[in-house]
Amino acid sequence: MTDAEKKIITRANTTTDDCDQSSSENVTKPPASLKSLFCRLYLLAFCIYSPAYNLIYYNLLNVVPFFLNKVLGAEPLLISYLNISLCLLIAISTVAFSFLLLKVDQVLTWIQSRMVFTLVPMVLQIVCHITLSTCVTVPGSIFILLLSALAASTLFSGSIYTINYEIDPENSAILVSVYNSFAQLSGFLGPLLMVALTTTDPDIEDYDSVYRQKWSYFFYVVSGVSGIGFLAIVMAYLLKPEEWINRAREK
Repeated sequence: MTDAEKKIITRANTTTDDCDQSSSENVTKPPASLKSLFCRLYLLAFCIYSPAYNLIYYNLLNVVPFFLNKVLGAEPLLISYLNISLCLLIAISTVAFSFLLLKVDQVLTWIQSRMVFTLVPMVLQIVCHITLSTCVTVPGSIFILLLSALAASTLFSGSIYTINYEIDPENSAILVSVYNSFAQLSGFLGPLLMVALTTTDPDIEDYDSVYRQKWSYFFYVVSGVSGIGFLAIVMAYLLKPEEWINRAREK
């Protein structure tokens, strides 16, 4: 075998070894077992937070229009335009908050930034819901709903959907399918709760006052449930802070 042939074989073997090494480095880690995923405390917190959050979010679009119409006397056409405006505001604000998130990340630590985008909007929505129960004018109610819609926009920009991916990029799809299943329960539980709490006998004395009071009870109950979602996130972090690590940044 000539020296030239030896050099060609040596070069070919070196190239093969490099390719094998590169391939082994690019192999994706296998997903964790379902048992280990379901034992994560933050997943339980997300399963509580997401339906509590959506209870206000869905009420904003599906239930509160009944309040505006039946209690405050808002015209159906106005309510239709309002719902369209709220949906557009949420869509635009979601994009805006995604840019704001990048700015906040430069000032605060990762966990501080995510807690701000998760907990502060929840508190704002609870306050808006409680305030709505005392509002007596349509313009005032619309202003409150606009603030609530603005707060709802952080859900996909800095809140649990962002955190879910950052904590575990490889298994984030599995985890979001779990807690999002619980989140969608609020879509029909909200209207059912509204019917259960606000149904009033039309023949009762002082019907308008009683009916308005029952709507206040409804807003208080929803706010209380949302408060449980707030506490779930706080407790999950305090009990197991080691789970809250931005692993997406480490990749």
